[in-house]
Formats: sequence, structure tokens, C-alpha cells
Amino acid sequence: MHMPRRHALCAGLLMMLSATACHGDHQRVYVDLASPHLMDAHFTQAQLQQDVDHLFDRVAALHPDLDSRLPPAQRERLRQTLRSQVRDGMDRRQFQRIVGTATEAFRDGHAGVFYPYPEFNRFGEQGGTVFPMTVTSRGGALFVEHDYSQSGALPTGTRLLAIDGMPVEQVLAGMARYTRGESPLLREQIAAREFSTLLWHYHDVAGPVTVRFQDGDDVADTTVAPMASTAFAQAVEARGSAGQDDVRYRTLDGGVGYLEVSYFGGDRKTFRHSVDQAIGTARADGVDDLIIDIRNNPGGSTDNVETLLSRISPRTCELVSSVTEKLNDVSASGWFAKGEAGELVALDMRFDVAPARESRRFPGKVYLMIGPYTYSAAIVMATAVQDCGVGTVIGEPTAGFANQTGQIFFFDLPNTRIRAFAPTRLLYRPNGERRTDVVRPDHVLPIAADGDGGEAASAASLARALAISLRTDR
Repeated sequence: MHMPRRHALCAGLLMMLSATACHGDHQRVYVDLASPHLMDAHFTQAQLQQDVDHLFDRVAALHPDLDSRLPPAQRERLRQTLRSQVRDGMDRRQFQRIVGTATEAFRDGHAGVFYPYPEFNRFGEQGGTVFPMTVTSRGGALFVEHDYSQSGALPTGTRLLAIDGMPVEQVLAGMARYTRGESPLLREQIAAREFSTLLWHYHDVAGPVTVRFQDGDDVADTTVAPMASTAFAQAVEARGSAGQDDVRYRTLDGGVGYLEVSYFGGDRKTFRHSVDQAIGTARADGVDDLIIDIRNNPGGSTDNVETLLSRISPRTCELVSSVTEKLNDVSASGWFAKGEAGELVALDMRFDVAPARESRRFPGKVYLMIGPYTYSAAIVMATAVQDCGVGTVIGEPTAGFANQTGQIFFFDLPNTRIRAFAPTRLLYRPNGERRTDVVRPDHVLPIAADGDGGEAASAASLARALAISLRTDR
């Protein structure tokens, strides 16, 4: 896939808290089309209705908690609605624009329907061009994160108002129907991070576009030249590699350390080294209060969550209290089957994280910053810190649920071969709470994520003020 790593489904989610090995296509995120001609094929209504039925039947058979997110009666109504919308002669892209809307209805960041990525890859390989900007979302509004166009005319933080006459709020809300997540807010955040790709898929935006933007108190228009899809992906990745490390630390005034962890994926050894360097610097600088910012962390690997948790907790802490698995035709077969397909079973597994030796741990107070885009493995980190009493959670509520799903099962729809996915495990937070709810901070600290260079400084400044305030109270 010609996509930056954070634009794809985080690889660490696939085996989150899993004790099994990866085998077979059902554990591969992306697979090549066995018959590339499918990209140009047209399907009958009966074939497309069969694919709709297969999607709903398969997700229901796999998901351990689907009824609480999309009750059976609502599920059946949606199935029939989608069946009624398909027509003879649709190709894969046209069909996905219908069936893909089921993704928002599943209300789970680990369940949904992928857009037809082989078509996008072919488009890029043939020199196709895309909208050349990365953007961030705040309250339904879009702001430029970076303008990669030749002119680079729109500075970071510029608010976008319309693209080719389409109001961006409307565009973003439409895209969010196809992105995964428990809440509209989370889906909009994900749509913003995949903005250029989704513009092509759902609006066929590939050439020069007219952008309306806000310039101070004025509104202005400009024409933005497109950029080759492959070059855009490479530029985004290069910029991230050059200046946006997953783990960044600095010591602030007043004996406060600021550690931003933007991703729990990546190489385990590199992540561990970066965390150890940060903790070592904080100790050497005599830091009393450590702020860990995971507001913009979409998840990754729980192995790296364990590394960070072990460096800040003086006691053994559980990542989750229990795990429930829904068995399927694959997991219920073979020598190690735990029951029959469709059965919910409690796994006899523990996920204790022991503290690192004292010389490698941070000895002071910990404040963990969370926000709407904190997700997946980052939510596991947040609930562990909160429930185990490791530190104080500050910021804004997550948009994803505290009890996360995991162990994702991937499958293809039988005729179009469009790829879909659903989780098979439900992970309960360390305190055992089973309500379907978000993670709520101990202290609310609203922070606007502007996507500009001042964001981290603003976040650190506000968090530092709160840390100092809390410190004087104890």
C-alpha cells in the first residue's frame, strides 16, 4: 500500500494481547487480489447482495460484543437497506461506497470494510495524483498540517473551508461514514488522517483543486496543484521520519518533564531505547513531575505499552483484568480448540507488567495526557495508568471505548473480494469495569490540537501548570 504507516490499520492491533502466531490470510491486513481483473469487473445485483449478506453474517459470527454496538434489529434493517441500494453493473469502487457505510454502524475501530486499495495502488503506479496536503480535524473543522504542493502556499494551521466548492465539514462527515471507530469524533479524526486518499476514493479528486480558506478575518481562494500519489506518500513518510519521532522528550522549567509518545508501534528495541533515554534524562535533570502525552497516539503494539508502563510503575500492574473470545470456524478447529464456533469463552491468560529495576524507572509523579484520538493500545495504556494508580490521567475523554477489542480477523467478500475485518476478543480494563464507556480523565484539561509547531508547547504549558497545581495540593 502506498500509505504512511499511521494511515493504515495499526499493525499492533492485529495481535493485541494475543498468544497465538500469525498464520493464514485471516491474519493479514492486506492481500493481493488473486484475479486482478476484478478491478475492472462489473457485478450483478445478486452477487452484490450476496456480498452484503456475507459481511453482516461474518461480522456477527466473529465479533464478541456486536449486539451492544449494533443491536440485531438495527443490524437487519441496515442489511436490507444496503441490499436495496446495490444495482446490476456496479464495480468494486461503486459497491464499496454503499457497503462501506456499515463500518460506522459497527461502532468499533477494529471492525469494518476497507476501501478498494488495489485500485488506489494501481492508480498511483500509473502516475495518478492526489490532493497534496495533510490535515487535522478539530470540532469538525479542518486545518492544514502540512502543504506538500509545489507552491506550499497554505501555512500550517490554516483553516480550510471548501474544496472544489464542497464545504469541508460536509466532506469530512461523509468520509467518516467509511472510517472505523466508536464515535463520530473518532471517525472524523481518522478520516482527517486519511484525507487525500479518501478524497480520491469518495470524491474522485485527482487533479488541480480550488481551495477556499480563511486568511485572518478574510476568506480567499487558491488553486492547488496535485501531487503524484507515490511521491506524496513518500514525502509524508520522510517528514515523519525526519522530525516526528514516536518518542520525544524535553525537560521544562520547574522540574517538569514532557514526554510525547505519538505511537506505540515500530521496532520494540528502538522504542525501548528511546524510552530509557527519556527516563534517564529526566532522572539526571532532577525532574519531579513527568507529563506523558498520548493525546494523538492511535495505538500500536502492547509490547511497547508494557515497556513504558514498566518504566513508570513501582508495582506490578495488569494491562487488562480479563479477556473474552468468541470462537469461530478457525479458532474452534484443530488440537487447541477451546469450544464450539459461536461460543464466548473466558481466556485463562494474565497480562501482568512487572516494574523495571529501580535505576531505570522514573521515581516521581506521573501525569498521563489523553484526548479524543487516544486509541487502541494507547487506551490500554491509559486504563492501566488510571486503574493501577500509576499516575494521574489528565486531558479530555477518549472517543474510543475503555474496554477495547482485539485479535482481528480479516476476510474477503465472496464475489467482489473487498476486504473486511472484525475482532474476536474483548479486553476488559484492569479494574474489571464492564460498562461500554470511554476513558475519562481524573482532571479535565481541554487542549486544542492545532497541528502547528506550537501545539506541544501549548500542551506542555497547560499540563505543567496543572502538575504544579496538583503538586502543591499534596
